[in-house]
Amino acid sequence: PWVAPGDVILRHDLQRLSDSGLLAGPLLSWPVPWSQVLRSLDGLDNQQLERGLSAAVERLRARAQRETMTREIGVTAQVSAAVDPAELRTFEATPREEGEAVLAVDWLGERFAAKLAATVVADPDDGQKVRPDGSYLAASFGNWIVSAGYVDRWWGPGWQGSLILSSNARPMPALALDRNEPEPFALPVLRWLGPWRLSTFMGQFESDRDFSNALLFGFRAEIRPHPTLQFAASRTAQWCGDGRPCGLDAFWDLLVGNDNDQPLEKQPGNQLGGFDLRWSWPGGRVPLALYAQAIGEDEAGFMPSKYLGLFGLEAWGDVGPGSWRAHVEYADSACDFLRSPPEFGCAYTSSIYTDGYRYRGRVIGHAMDADGESVSGGILYIDRLGRRWELLGRNVKLNRVGAAAGHSLAAAPTTLTDLALTHDRAYAWGNITVSVGYTDPASNGPPSLDDGIRGFLTWRHALR
Repeated sequence: PWVAPGDVILRHDLQRLSDSGLLAGPLLSWPVPWSQVLRSLDGLDNQQLERGLSAAVERLRARAQRETMTREIGVTAQVSAAVDPAELRTFEATPREEGEAVLAVDWLGERFAAKLAATVVADPDDGQKVRPDGSYLAASFGNWIVSAGYVDRWWGPGWQGSLILSSNARPMPALALDRNEPEPFALPVLRWLGPWRLSTFMGQFESDRDFSNALLFGFRAEIRPHPTLQFAASRTAQWCGDGRPCGLDAFWDLLVGNDNDQPLEKQPGNQLGGFDLRWSWPGGRVPLALYAQAIGEDEAGFMPSKYLGLFGLEAWGDVGPGSWRAHVEYADSACDFLRSPPEFGCAYTSSIYTDGYRYRGRVIGHAMDADGESVSGGILYIDRLGRRWELLGRNVKLNRVGAAAGHSLAAAPTTLTDLALTHDRAYAWGNITVSVGYTDPASNGPPSLDDGIRGFLTWRHALR
């Protein structure tokens, strides 16, 4: 029923349609309902579109036809082998372990959808050799999708990370409610908000942590008041768990922000909240877009405070028979990041939930974890046959002063230089993705990250 995060080519094509005004609704969070895409593709005449946009529409139509066939069983198999899998995960779905094998079976009906997926991994970091990641059961009621399962989510406009919710950590089991099609409000007083989406979920953390089976609440609303402007507001909260307040009164206190004035043992939870913005200028000689994300680790009154920040610039266009996209992105995961110096030892931590804003050893927000600073750039080229070449370079400072408790990547300040080249193409017998990279970490303490050559090879084949 939706477009999951992780497919770079699919995101590039959807972004082309969105920035051209051909895709209705905001496109700042994933998964994206396929119905939103299908409605926008209906009636488009490829003859009237520029070459790169026409190719994107053709790829999307072919993909949508496969993904939305009803009353047929689909089977997907995938095998990956990796050398030093990248621990700084981006939007792209890359192997988490050195060896992975995935088998998934899915079915889509008029109202219900289901997917059963099993991943077997070699030498897992979290001790789980068999994983249900990607499995779900979903049903549509009117313009809403109700689902339960292990679904990856990515909230934000960034390509390298999201400060509040990314696919860096494995998906946790969750119940979710998502708006299906982003139709505008019928009321004239609200129609100026334009197409809008809403997503909310309640997930469960693992049992092996300070408070077993704690919950993660998430809420996100997006609007598109103008074809060139998209805006989103997000909020997440860790709460409940064995030995913690779990009733409706505690959840109400969490919703209205009634927590900092209570004793620590009675406070409802640990919250993050903030805003995303993306503004595009598609009519220039070179189309451009600016995007930003500001996520607060605390609150002042009814608004977030102690912000973490992310900024980016995108450009795209056509060259020869293919299309390209380039981006530069800056992110800072220290609190009050605009202040000099910022507040270190604050982000993704909690005086209540001492294991932090992490699930099975990986931070739920930006992959660089707390007190990081990242400068990255990438360029992507997709030819007329849908083959991808992508070059990505990053310079990342991790745990800058060594004050981030429980940091998932570096116990001591570490500077990381990373370069990766990725290529993938489709054959009749499956899709092949190959990536080769080089990582050079420099640490002020014992090394915690591998250096040298890294890479992966993935084969994937889907039948329906």
